[in-house]
Amino acid sequence: MRRRTLSALCALGALGALGGVLAAPTAAQAADPHPSGPSVRTDETRIYVDFGTSTLPKDLKVLLREPGTETPVATITEFDFVEDPDPCMPSCQDDSGETAVETTPLRLADLGRYAVDIEYDGTEGESILHKDEAVFDYHLIPQVKTFEVSGKPDVEHRTVTVKADATLRDPRDGAETPMADGRLVLETTAAKTGLTTDAAGHVERSFTFTGTEQHDTTTYQNDVRLVLRPAGEDAAHGLTRQVEVGYTTTDITLDSPTVRGADGTDAPLSGRATYRDSNGVSKPVPVGTPMSVYNVRTFKAGEDGRFTTQVPVYGTRQQKIALHGTPWLSTRYALVSPDPTTSAGFHRLPTVTVSRYEKVTVSSVFDRYDLPASTTLTVNLQFKAQGATTWVTKKTIDSPAIAGDSSRTVTAADLPYQGVGVWRFQFPGTEQIPAGPAPESYTVYRRMTAFPEFNANPEPVKAGAPLTITGKLNTKNEDDGQWSALADARIDICFRAKGTTTWRVAGVAVTGKDGRFTKTLKATKDGDWQAKYDGDEWNHFYSNSRLDFVDVQLPPRGSSGQPAGGEATWRGGPAVSMRHSASRG
Repeated sequence: MRRRTLSALCALGALGALGGVLAAPTAAQAADPHPSGPSVRTDETRIYVDFGTSTLPKDLKVLLREPGTETPVATITEFDFVEDPDPCMPSCQDDSGETAVETTPLRLADLGRYAVDIEYDGTEGESILHKDEAVFDYHLIPQVKTFEVSGKPDVEHRTVTVKADATLRDPRDGAETPMADGRLVLETTAAKTGLTTDAAGHVERSFTFTGTEQHDTTTYQNDVRLVLRPAGEDAAHGLTRQVEVGYTTTDITLDSPTVRGADGTDAPLSGRATYRDSNGVSKPVPVGTPMSVYNVRTFKAGEDGRFTTQVPVYGTRQQKIALHGTPWLSTRYALVSPDPTTSAGFHRLPTVTVSRYEKVTVSSVFDRYDLPASTTLTVNLQFKAQGATTWVTKKTIDSPAIAGDSSRTVTAADLPYQGVGVWRFQFPGTEQIPAGPAPESYTVYRRMTAFPEFNANPEPVKAGAPLTITGKLNTKNEDDGQWSALADARIDICFRAKGTTTWRVAGVAVTGKDGRFTKTLKATKDGDWQAKYDGDEWNHFYSNSRLDFVDVQLPPRGSSGQPAGGEATWRGGPAVSMRHSASRG
């Protein structure tokens, strides 16, 4: 990373960069070692040059000239590297080290604005000149030299006395003179005030805080910060003082503890914020005191501490009105209770479950308020796919409602899985009953699974001989669509004898880190083999492999071995019926 002092180099180096390379190489092999030129910036006394490399060009010079002229009034040839404040940013390997150089504080004959040119040797010793790389403004430097604040204010007595002296430093010789009739700016986190010095560069006057200034977080006291600086200059030319202020308790009085409005709308609320003075008398907080409907919207107290805001009607959920603490005032809360007018909506996030068999169940509580009579309300169950902006209605449900207030759980079960996305119940509203909120669920999904490989070997096989079942189980990442091995998954090895419809579990295998599994069984009958994965509790769907038919060759009757039509022998324990027979993957 380049030095902190040069962090704005590229942006500021463009000031006055109206020219280009004046000298061109005369020989074919000669060239500018830095054809894009340097980055140049200036401050009040120095010029900074950065070529982006710690190797500087030969015979580097900074030339200063008056605009409109060609003859330099100063040539600087001595430079210091600017220290890198953080040599491991962006990293210890990628940091380019010291790349910028700076001049010493310049002592020119005359104040004024000077064009900055950069000159150095080309690859063959030819002169390379980059003109108008910056403008050097050489002027008297204003500085606040002293700054005092008298008084310990509180919210009732917010006026203090400020005293200050400001000077002008001449960069040519370092001499300081009073900044007569100079313009200063006194600022806090709440306001700015202009001040003017007298002929001696002195100012002394009263200053009144607004009473809404924020804490100075750099101290552990109940302080506010005052900055006094010359107008047009940054805080580095000024001085900063912390002022400890008094603290008092507050109250919020609502004009009404309740608000009325349709569910899902905003209702107006008004009230008054006050503080208690040293005698316990309530007085209005200062204009502009920060307040909020907690976690919803902010507003400020007005004249006489009065405020008006909008409060969400979200069912009967209470809302909190907050007066945010400042150094002057304590934090205070007041609760307001919404009372919904005729309306209906949902306030709780829908509960969504996705089964391992690709079925979705959605449930939520439907709240109805001030209905004039018993009725039936139609609710839409909607889905929005990940990355989409449009809700798609998947089902409509009728929900009976009694007169007045009531709540009823609405549930939709055994819906087909729609992919990654969110669900919601939505009451669209009617002419007589406005619609309330329709919050969406968290994003729900399960991972698909599939058997890219499955085989039963050998084929055909003699009765009683070993039959080896192999395969692989993969799972799909829903974020990038990539398939990968699914490890530690239980696989049921299932068999269906030829001419029957019943599947039986012949054995069980477990996938390894590569998703592969192997199971050896004894072949006894012709039939289909299939691997089945039943999914898990939360993450993965079930899947079935392809069918693999195996022809089992029985020995002739009377010979040794299993007779034709004999029962199969299972190593996987007692046979059980399978829940699913659909093939997948």
